[in-house]
Amino acid sequence: MSQPASLYARFTLSHEQYEAFMNSTPARPVSFDDWQSWFDRHAVHGIGKAAAEMLADLDAPTVADLIKAWRQDEWTGTPPVEYDEINRTLHIAMLRVSENLTERLRILSPLRAAGAFNEPAANDFIAIFDFLRDDGSVAAYVQLHDGKSRFGSELAPAHREEAETYLQEVQAYLRSRSN
Repeated sequence: MSQPASLYARFTLSHEQYEAFMNSTPARPVSFDDWQSWFDRHAVHGIGKAAAEMLADLDAPTVADLIKAWRQDEWTGTPPVEYDEINRTLHIAMLRVSENLTERLRILSPLRAAGAFNEPAANDFIAIFDFLRDDGSVAAYVQLHDGKSRFGSELAPAHREEAETYLQEVQAYLRSRSN
């Protein structure tokens, strides 16, 4: 049985690109054609295809509204979005992402759309991996480059290190807020 994992995403965006992304309509899962290959990597008893209902629309007018909804769900452990205007970097993190593939797909879709807004030469990524139990398993690794997002085969060591460091900071932040 799979377990909840953590999510970290880093996007390189100018202030204008950041505003455009946050105010955009969340991308629909059907906007991407490589879900089946990701889905095939997950052994799910009795399921062989990414069904149409998994690719259904999301109910949020903007990406900012969607992220706000994630933050309001305390279970996810989603801190405020961090946009660093000097370094032109947006960080999004969730300590807990459901083990349900449909839910993961619906979280990844709007984030993958950042590829259309980010700097073309950036080495940006999204990772869903087991940070809390630290067993090394990676549920999803998406690379964003040249206006596109594609699933990567293996989480780059530098990306894992960056994600783990950021998620440790998120843990510390959330602990300090609960005291």
